[in-house]
Amino acid sequence: MSSPVYEIFEDVEDRAKLLAKSWDNFYMEISQHLPDTYQPEMIKLSNNLEKALENLLGELRNPTLTIATTGTTSSGKSTLVNLLCGAEIVPMAVSEMSAGVVTIEYSDQISLVIHETPGATWECGEWQGISEEEISERLYQVMISYIDRREGNPNLACPQSAISYPFKFLKESDIELPRGTKIRIMDLPGLAYVGDEGNASVIRQCREALCIVTYNSAETDRQKVSNLLQEVVTQVKDLGGSPARMLFVLNKIDVFRTDKNWPETENRFVKNTIDSIKNELIDRLKEYTEEIENLQVVKLSTWPALLALQIQSEHDELSFQASKKADNHFNGMVEDILEDLPRKTQNWSRHDRKRVADALRQKSYAGEFFDNLNNHITQHFPQLVIPQVVERFNVAAGNAVAEWAKQTTTAILNSSEDRYQQECEEIEHIRGAIEHFLEIHDRNLREPFEEIGKKIQQLLEQQPEDENDPIVSIENTIIKLKYVEPYDSLGEKLYPLYGWIRELRQGISQVLEAVAESLEKGKVNLESTNLKKANYLKVNLLERKLNRLVDLGYTASVAKNGKNMEARTENEKKELKQLNEELNELAIHLNLVLEDVVNQISNQELNRMHQAVEELFSFHLSYLEKGSNDIAPNIAIKFPDSQVSKVDRQLKFNFKFKAGFPITKGTWEESVQKAVQKRVWWKLWLGTSTFYEMEYEIRSSDNAEIPSVEKLLEGWVLQSKQAEVENVKQIAHWLLEQIDCLKKNVSQVQSDIIDRYQSRLDRARQEVTIDYEKEKNIWEPMAQKAQQLTEEFSSLAKILSKES
Repeated sequence: MSSPVYEIFEDVEDRAKLLAKSWDNFYMEISQHLPDTYQPEMIKLSNNLEKALENLLGELRNPTLTIATTGTTSSGKSTLVNLLCGAEIVPMAVSEMSAGVVTIEYSDQISLVIHETPGATWECGEWQGISEEEISERLYQVMISYIDRREGNPNLACPQSAISYPFKFLKESDIELPRGTKIRIMDLPGLAYVGDEGNASVIRQCREALCIVTYNSAETDRQKVSNLLQEVVTQVKDLGGSPARMLFVLNKIDVFRTDKNWPETENRFVKNTIDSIKNELIDRLKEYTEEIENLQVVKLSTWPALLALQIQSEHDELSFQASKKADNHFNGMVEDILEDLPRKTQNWSRHDRKRVADALRQKSYAGEFFDNLNNHITQHFPQLVIPQVVERFNVAAGNAVAEWAKQTTTAILNSSEDRYQQECEEIEHIRGAIEHFLEIHDRNLREPFEEIGKKIQQLLEQQPEDENDPIVSIENTIIKLKYVEPYDSLGEKLYPLYGWIRELRQGISQVLEAVAESLEKGKVNLESTNLKKANYLKVNLLERKLNRLVDLGYTASVAKNGKNMEARTENEKKELKQLNEELNELAIHLNLVLEDVVNQISNQELNRMHQAVEELFSFHLSYLEKGSNDIAPNIAIKFPDSQVSKVDRQLKFNFKFKAGFPITKGTWEESVQKAVQKRVWWKLWLGTSTFYEMEYEIRSSDNAEIPSVEKLLEGWVLQSKQAEVENVKQIAHWLLEQIDCLKKNVSQVQSDIIDRYQSRLDRARQEVTIDYEKEKNIWEPMAQKAQQLTEEFSSLAKILSKES
């Protein structure tokens, strides 16, 4: 069984204190054998270590635990937030209402702050000592106002609210955190609002949060279930990072209790849904295959679980209200108890209500949920906090202390006249050997991406064809890295570097398919999951344009098969011109929607790519660090990720689309009857009669081949593929830039470390020079203690791997 969370934090704290004590002891002992000229440098190291230790202890004693909630459409996410709080403070509604970000921080004092945001027409301000009912009502009015006004102003900033509240989940989950832990719940917006920039910026801050993802178990429609799975993937990607830190909740699970064989149907649903979620996530996030296989998925019915808490409230009015709701909506869950109770809930005694609450808690799986939440926090919260804290500690002081101790003792051991010159030559040998080692592995890292660049350039010089698919080129090349040490242990971690193409293609295809189906069937339906990523006003304009094309006759067989048109009359020419203009405008509006969709997908995929590159560079640096220390075991070479690996995020995909069809001028012969006066025999050739003859006159026409929807969309697909080639080229160039930057940083760091050792050797030669044979019994033990100190600093970063 894993240790309580606070014990893990305390263990790191204790080890850090022991490190500081070990340095103090080392300091005192080595000072006895060094001249006073070394004291200023040693004092500086001690001061930096003391300050770094103070910061580390502060962060370990006062960490922030953030629990972010998100979920699929109508999955009861807001009810879950209320369950965590133990009160109805976030509005709950049938429709999607979660439009802004609501942050709830633990506090004994209740308050609400609705922040001023650009264009806000709702009441903003701060309210202290406010009731739960008033918090809920104010948030409701804010969200309703925002949703209504957003229709006319799509750029309206989303509301941002902060609540202070003594939420109950800590007691319910029985979790033990460090005493100074700051705890907050972040209720993230619904899928329809994640694209709002204000929301997106907050979601990006959730990279280090523990997340709860709710899934709507009550949905049965096959297409909507498929959309829900797509939404799960979208939510996981938006949150970023490993899905391991996400707890998945199959909410509204009580829906199966109405089935005749409900335990069987519930179990079958749970198994199938867990398999479906895992399969969908593995298919779309292959880099996290192992973590996804071990996902935590729990059953829950949030509303009856919340009612169970409210029924046990000390306030009778709230308790009776919750009892009535339980009787009205969930009597099937407690029907065996209800048979023993008075029909009117107002007559239930405190004991009666406790029986109902206990039954609701049990049958809603609330107990199991809170147990799982406890385990989830225990397992993942330390992983989110401690490695970063230790890294900052080592970068601020730990690495410098270990390096000084090891280099100084080694330098003094080699400061004698006969050993000094030999060590100087050894340093030059080490410098050359490390540079050669780094050059080889920089080349190994660069080669695949240089190859991608060359292949893409070849594609650009030719006309790209299906057999020269850029995704094949980039995938095959990157896969080669799997067989090059040390990247062979990365598994699928590099998948995002080529998987982004598939995701963009799929997103674009889903949008185009929705457009095609709408035109062919004559009934516009833009409910695709990917279309929710676009600004809804742009989607509305696209919807109107599709309806306009349907009204103009671009539907059914015309949309499906296309049509050759010859517009002869002015009215026909006008209609043809109008159809052409409408198709061009369709391209404009579709382009705007696709831009939004592509931008959202691109942001997700670029985040995954950045994480993949950071993972790649981390493996690369670990290997370089080990190899460099094998070459120079007494110099204490370190390549900290936070100092050396700085992946630039300035990368963006570009896609543009065009449409329409050419109208050409043509001619056609029109038969015309003309009146002709002729003399006729029956009038003795003296009189004339009117005769009508057929003549053919040349007329002008507007001719056009109206493309079918399939042909129209094929053009857009082709355009997207052409853009892909440019984007792959851009990525290859970007990756090489990052590798060059990494190489430069690594080279500089190792050069500085070796220079410092040379400087310390020179100083030892000038200020300490020893008779090796006479004093080795002093300095060899000191060198061993320096080595031990170095290992102790290194082991601090590995404490969590020992815990797990």
